[in-house]
Amino acid sequence: MIIKSYILEQNILVVKDYNSVLFYGENEGIKNDFKKNLIEKEKEFEIIKFFQDELLKNNNLLFETINTPSLFNSKKIIFIYEVSEKLQKQLLTNLDFINQDTKIIIFAGNLDKKSKIRNFFEKEKKIAAIACYEDNDRTLINYVSNKLKGYKGLSGEIINLIIQNSYQNRNIINAEIIKIKDYFLDKKINEKDMRELLNIKDNSNFDKIRDASLLGDKIKVNKLIGEMQFLPEDNFYYLNQMNNRIIKLVELSNINTNTKDSEIAIDSIKPKIFWKDKPIYISQMRKWNIESLKYAMNEVSETEILMKKNSYIKNDILIKNLLVNLCSKVSSFV
Repeated sequence: MIIKSYILEQNILVVKDYNSVLFYGENEGIKNDFKKNLIEKEKEFEIIKFFQDELLKNNNLLFETINTPSLFNSKKIIFIYEVSEKLQKQLLTNLDFINQDTKIIIFAGNLDKKSKIRNFFEKEKKIAAIACYEDNDRTLINYVSNKLKGYKGLSGEIINLIIQNSYQNRNIINAEIIKIKDYFLDKKINEKDMRELLNIKDNSNFDKIRDASLLGDKIKVNKLIGEMQFLPEDNFYYLNQMNNRIIKLVELSNINTNTKDSEIAIDSIKPKIFWKDKPIYISQMRKWNIESLKYAMNEVSETEILMKKNSYIKNDILIKNLLVNLCSKVSSFV
């Protein structure tokens, strides 16, 4: 039987209808959410954990565990981790011995459509398969919204802030949400306190200059540089932000060489690029090729050397020169 992951999130107890459930895919956040919630709700169950390697070393271990009465509880849940096709025969043999007081929950990585384990769990009625695919922007927005439902002051911008700061990773999001719930227990959520709580720098002004520089927008770069106050303690942070964007563009350029499709390249990179940033990345990819990006990386490296040497030129001047220099080079690369 096939169960969609969103159905499980709406009602975790749906798994009660099945003797065994297979979770497969690369989204560890969904798997961890399920384990945590199931353990909290099914407290009468004894929890037993195995890794595939343990069961492969002892072919009778799973059978004995299924058929041995629990010492502490009348019911038990057996978690099996890192499962692959190697365990297929043993699993299929032992599933026939599962009784109503025992459930086997299996966790695997990516399994393609030809996978015998996946096919078996999808077709049989008493067992189920749940695909744990990577989250997209919509699923994460809904996820954070539901987790913080009822908290005053929660807005779309703050939700986006949480997601971006967590690298669009459910496990990190969950850790941050625990802090958020404790801090805003009896007060209204606001962006200033949220940034302080999650230690998020407000680098939006520099981001605008960086993006304009890599797009070759000289007028905007000069205007924003004049308006922004470059704090001495943040100069290396600014340089790092510039370097990270160039490295990301190099990765995208390498992928794009094979796919010839910027959007496919952006959707395939990890960690994922947030939906609001995708148009900027696509525009910058059109402005910079591999050779020009190598030039940009070298310029960043040279700037870092000068900054660390404590030369007579102030660091903020070096950062500004870098931004203007790269901006002026864009037209020559196109």
